[in-house]
Amino acid sequence: MAAESSSAVTETPSQRLRPNSIGLPGVLFQSITTMAPASAVSFSLGAAIPYAGASLPLVVFITFLVCILIALNISALARHLPSAGGYFTYVSHGLGNHVGWIAGWLFNLAYILIVPFQLLVLGPVMDSFMQSTFHVSFGASGWAIWAVVFAVVIFILTYVGIKISADLGVIVGAIEIIVFVALSIGLIISAGSQNTAAVFTPNFSQQPGLGGWQGILFGMIFTVLAFAGFESAAPLAEESRNPRKTVSRAILLATICIGAFYILCSYAGVVGWGVTKIGNYGQNSDPWGTMASRIWGPWQILVILAILNSALANSNAGVNAATRVLYAMGRTGTLPRILARLNGFSAPGVAIILTMVLAVVAALAAGFAFTPLGGFAFLGAVLSVPIILVYMLTCLSVPFYYRRERPQEWNILRHIVVPVIPLLVLACVLVFQFVPLPAAPLLYVGPIVAVWLILGIIIVIVLSQRAPALLLKGQKIYTGEEEE
Repeated sequence: MAAESSSAVTETPSQRLRPNSIGLPGVLFQSITTMAPASAVSFSLGAAIPYAGASLPLVVFITFLVCILIALNISALARHLPSAGGYFTYVSHGLGNHVGWIAGWLFNLAYILIVPFQLLVLGPVMDSFMQSTFHVSFGASGWAIWAVVFAVVIFILTYVGIKISADLGVIVGAIEIIVFVALSIGLIISAGSQNTAAVFTPNFSQQPGLGGWQGILFGMIFTVLAFAGFESAAPLAEESRNPRKTVSRAILLATICIGAFYILCSYAGVVGWGVTKIGNYGQNSDPWGTMASRIWGPWQILVILAILNSALANSNAGVNAATRVLYAMGRTGTLPRILARLNGFSAPGVAIILTMVLAVVAALAAGFAFTPLGGFAFLGAVLSVPIILVYMLTCLSVPFYYRRERPQEWNILRHIVVPVIPLLVLACVLVFQFVPLPAAPLLYVGPIVAVWLILGIIIVIVLSQRAPALLLKGQKIYTGEEEE
């Protein structure tokens, strides 16, 4: 492919991530575990209920359709642009180097926050589990101690290289899905006559504006958060076997599989809890554990273990994705080059250390400032906004990339209609996060993301004036494959 050969480069072994390390299962579960299915069902989807009410399954279904379209757009770029840079590379090719760098900058904010976001699940859930099961307590700050313990575990798993980390993702990802599918089927059966298709309408929205659709659109910020991560296979392209096919397939498969899983679980959770009782869902600190105890008795412990397993796997996958993008941006020189330094396991060791230090600081700061649950919701909202912006930039990149670099493949349906639909829907979702303004601490989400974005724009302006050649490197494809 002539369009690719001009921008593709091959590095020496000492400079490169370890190629051909992981196959389709490992790449697939990188995306699946980044979505943290069990943790997302228990916390992220539930966070939409105060706005969507018992219409949660409708919100999940709409988000699923939008994410399928986004996945198709990402796959269209991943097929031709295999790179650890992921969005950094994709958007650089579609919208130019400056916007591409901003996309990578926004992606880093979102994915660096994934780890502290999940530490605020791991810490409190583990603290509660140890107290109730083994009567081990570290006091009011016990959650923080367990969060740090899990941070050390995550650091070790990711620092020793992608192979062990990816293999672990396959195992733990499968476990959590099996547990929650079994529980969801049990809840649907136990609901009996309470099963209803009305939950797939806006009738139960807790915000009546726009015929109930206001609550549906506002709730989507949390369901998008639950889906966020389906694309995280992209930064593993340079370490995957046959990345041009493997990565695009993994992204689409992960979206379809977990989308079906979320629809099943959201429906089961709503009817299992009770449509008429959904108002007190948020008053329970462990609603899925409560429902599990009702139909599984003492075996509810499986749900707790699945949630811990899910949050750990999500953190592991999040570090893998974030550090590969930091590595790619360090490699180009647009971030400090030390971030591209590899350790003895061919992993970006410095980027991993930086990510984990920031994760611990952010988790403890948010947890102590807003309580662990409040900190979880706050960090979730903060990371959702930049990831939505990155999705929008990626969709917008598709028509420009194909029209300019691959005109022989140009297709109006595939490269205009498919990108425009999710672009418009996501724009509406963003608007409804700030109109009307939410209460604190969610009120601070917009300013935080705005400051990060402005800082990124300033860096791009400085780079454009002082080192424009570095931004051009965002379009390079680093691969050990023979160019087609």
